[in-house]
Amino acid sequence: MDNKYSDMKHLFNSLSLFFVLLAIGCSSSETEEPTAEAVTLTSLDVEFQEVTQTSAKVSWTRSTASDGSTVSYNLYIDDGLIAENLSLTEYTVEELQGNTVYYVRVVAKAENAAENSVVQSDFRTLGTPPSSFPLSYRDNGCGLVHIFWDSPTVPDGSDYAYYVYINGEYEEAYSSYDTEEVGFNFLVAEGEEHTIKVVARSFSGAETAEEITFFHEACPVPADFEISVSNITGSSATLSWTPATMADGSEVYYFVAANGVSYPAPHTFTYDTDYELTYLERDTTYEVVIQAKAVDNNKTKESTVTFTTTSEYPEHPTISVIEATLYAPGSAFFGGQLNVEFSESLNNFDIGKWVAAGFEIQNYTFNPTSISSNVLSTEMYNTLADAKTGYVWIEENGTVYQLDYTVTIETN
Repeated sequence: MDNKYSDMKHLFNSLSLFFVLLAIGCSSSETEEPTAEAVTLTSLDVEFQEVTQTSAKVSWTRSTASDGSTVSYNLYIDDGLIAENLSLTEYTVEELQGNTVYYVRVVAKAENAAENSVVQSDFRTLGTPPSSFPLSYRDNGCGLVHIFWDSPTVPDGSDYAYYVYINGEYEEAYSSYDTEEVGFNFLVAEGEEHTIKVVARSFSGAETAEEITFFHEACPVPADFEISVSNITGSSATLSWTPATMADGSEVYYFVAANGVSYPAPHTFTYDTDYELTYLERDTTYEVVIQAKAVDNNKTKESTVTFTTTSEYPEHPTISVIEATLYAPGSAFFGGQLNVEFSESLNNFDIGKWVAAGFEIQNYTFNPTSISSNVLSTEMYNTLADAKTGYVWIEENGTVYQLDYTVTIETN
């Protein structure tokens, strides 16, 4: 019994050791043989160059394999294999149809790559270019030119647009027109040579360019002229200037402005070479700007002059104050009022201002040959009674005259 039990125990221990060694052996085998990583290819980009009516160069970026293995390329046009196992990254496709869209697929492959790298795109071959259309030039004068031509034709029927360049700089684009002749006006610098190029570009990509070079004559402008000022008073001045003549003998007219104010009114002009400025402010500096403008082409020339009006207004040559009476407050008539009598009627004159001892009298009664104030305030009366001086401004044909007076005080 003991021997049999001992044999069984020995057998059990032997089997346990066998299975342990078997497990260790299997684990060691898996560690020594790791799974290999998948080989990948970098992505592609494709572009099209040197596209014509019958050919195009297809180029693409180079793809690399993660394991460094060799990469080759297959090229398909409209799902048809054009070239395979290419090592270069460009290929010129020929014998194409004009004005046609082609679909392109480039496939990069490597021997151990898990999958290919693919890029797809499309391009259109050029159509037939527009026919020639020689340009013609017409000088419309003073910086304006008219460029015109006969409308071209496009054999494949594609529509087109015009692209205009002036002296190498892009100017503007225009649609095509269903007219026999096409033309546009352009502004250019005067007295210079210019080149205008017109490109008729078909929507299929084909284009035809025409250009014309010309010298654009400068338009005549008014000649320089000088302004002089005379007869300066406190409210008026006389302007005169030399004529701003034109080389071609055409007419010139003038705009007159002083301190930004147009004379005699905005947008009015004169053909004369003198002008009387009126209604000016005394002791004020004026900048006069006279613009000469050509009748035929609107070219202009300006001249300026500055002057200052006098601090006092002139005396009128015929009218004067013959009497100025200040009636005492206790008078039976006109108490506290001032009456000024003139040498003749003022019906044809405007009274600009009435001043008594520094106070302006605004409320008064007007008679043909005299003016009478309302009752003066105590302050005004006392001041005038002490100073006994004043003046009246009258306006005649835009000129202001100052009529001085001395006051006498009366009681009635």
